[in-house]
Amino acid sequence: MNILLFILGACIVYGLQFLFCRLTWNRGLSAGVSFSENTIREGGEVQLTIAVENRKMLPVPTVKVNVTFERGLDFKDLSNLAVSDKNYRSEIFSLRGYERVVRNIPLICARRGYYAVDGVDFIGNDLFYTRRFPARQAVQASICVLPGKADARQLMVATQRMYGETVVRRSDMEDPFTFRGIRQYQNFDSIRDINWKASAKTGDLRVNIHDFTAEREIAIVLDTEWDSLLRLDSLLEESIRIAASLADEFIAKGITTALISNGRDCLTGEYFSVGGSADVRHSEAIQYGLARVKLPDHRENTICGLLREQTERMDAQPDRKVSWVLISTQTGSEIAERFREIAERAVRAYWIIPARSVNDVPEKLRGDPDVMIWEAAYGK
Repeated sequence: MNILLFILGACIVYGLQFLFCRLTWNRGLSAGVSFSENTIREGGEVQLTIAVENRKMLPVPTVKVNVTFERGLDFKDLSNLAVSDKNYRSEIFSLRGYERVVRNIPLICARRGYYAVDGVDFIGNDLFYTRRFPARQAVQASICVLPGKADARQLMVATQRMYGETVVRRSDMEDPFTFRGIRQYQNFDSIRDINWKASAKTGDLRVNIHDFTAEREIAIVLDTEWDSLLRLDSLLEESIRIAASLADEFIAKGITTALISNGRDCLTGEYFSVGGSADVRHSEAIQYGLARVKLPDHRENTICGLLREQTERMDAQPDRKVSWVLISTQTGSEIAERFREIAERAVRAYWIIPARSVNDVPEKLRGDPDVMIWEAAYGK
């Protein structure tokens, strides 16, 4: 009889604690997730902050908090980490009544992209750890990882060849964006060219001397598709780095730069393209937009149509002075034909082919003076 009463009492106690924990375990419990930076360059480090707060008198002995986001943000500490198609991070918290616990987790931004956390999962337990209680809370946290810098040596070769065609010493028109030096003011000079800082130092008016430009704009065409049997994401990522670095270099030199791409924005689903400008904020917009470009899951061969469209626009605007830079890993006859069509109408046209080796590029393109084979190191 006593044993039966003991068993009955134990069942009642277990049932009461189960009911009590189920109804109250996550009452007043909330979490917040944030990144230490809104934007960061590929290869940098950030802090992922998880803050859990218990806004009730009763303590929470243990609660597991799970955070999920796309791969590309790597944890320096690999404990409590599950990796599959995404990264799953679990952290266990123990909170007293009216306590807030903050935990900082270092991350390595291994790959450019837009990463967002839209919710956290709570997992609670009863007092005997025999039952689990899941719950989910919506949060808003995101970080934009900008493309990394392309190889400096190869970038210098590419920019010098393009920039050498852009800036010349003899032309009928000066470009106000290219600075060459300072001289004394003459009565025919524009007041807009006066360098007030230099004038204050010397005591007489000084003006800026500008270089001359042969064309008004450089347009970068970025191809995010492939033509090989295997999709080489590393080479496509290198293409994006090259586009980002070239745009940054040209705009820093005051050259009006546009970027046209067949890559889609991961948030809007639209093709990413920006018009020409030489403003610093324009460079930031390009970097941010390229960070959000998503590599396609399947090949659609849209680059040839894109080049054909730009050729038609050149025909409709014969006085438009544009130099073109095509960045594509594709080397087929159709894209080569489209490149030649646009090159015939451009002030200058240049084709950059990211490849593991020169031998991976067809022989007919290796000796072309308008083609640069950009050798990308393995592991990038």
